[in-house]
Amino acid sequence: MGFINNFKKKFITGVLKMAVLNEIYNATASGNYKDVVPLVQKAIEENIPVHDIINNSLSKAMIDVGDKFGSGELYMPDMLLAAKAMKEAMNILKPLIKGDENVIEKGTIVIGTVKGDLHDIGKNLVIVMAEGQGFKVIDLGIDVDYQKFVEAIKEHRPQIVAFSGLLTTTLANIPDHIKAIEDAGYRDKVVLAVGGAPVTREFADRYGIEIYSGDSAGAAKEFLKVVSKK
Repeated sequence: MGFINNFKKKFITGVLKMAVLNEIYNATASGNYKDVVPLVQKAIEENIPVHDIINNSLSKAMIDVGDKFGSGELYMPDMLLAAKAMKEAMNILKPLIKGDENVIEKGTIVIGTVKGDLHDIGKNLVIVMAEGQGFKVIDLGIDVDYQKFVEAIKEHRPQIVAFSGLLTTTLANIPDHIKAIEDAGYRDKVVLAVGGAPVTREFADRYGIEIYSGDSAGAAKEFLKVVSKK
């Protein structure tokens, strides 16, 4: 009887755990950022591990939303709401991540909007997606000077440096960003990434930039490929 009772208890616990994780997934995927906070707090109170909440709810939801955005099933407002929900959840989970030995940072990314460009929506979406996949992200902000990228590489030793740009005119500054990194002796120590509405694969190839993606979900997948090879 004791064995049966323990089995029933574990089964019920497992079912309840999956129910909470599914609720967090649905709230994130549908952009219900007001609902996701109490759901994440409920998961914590029920001793659901942080890595389960991130991997089985948040990351999964954002990847699915990104894929649907890429296929035209969802639109930018949907992505922004899902990203907000993810951010709200991560604000609660970040202080607990160090206490969960199963949460392993996959790597570090330095990202910024290039010099002369003040847009940050695309950059912020990439940050949310990358953090959801387990990366530590150093956000340099907008209108980032060349030297600021160099200083961030020196301080944080990232695997990936990502340039974001929305204006065609500011893309002309990217070669200067790359040159500054080369002159500092860091080019062979990092993988470069670039994204933004006017950016193309041809543009990335022209300047030897390894990672290009047309959307934030695709960028996160490319980041994972980089660290999986190391």
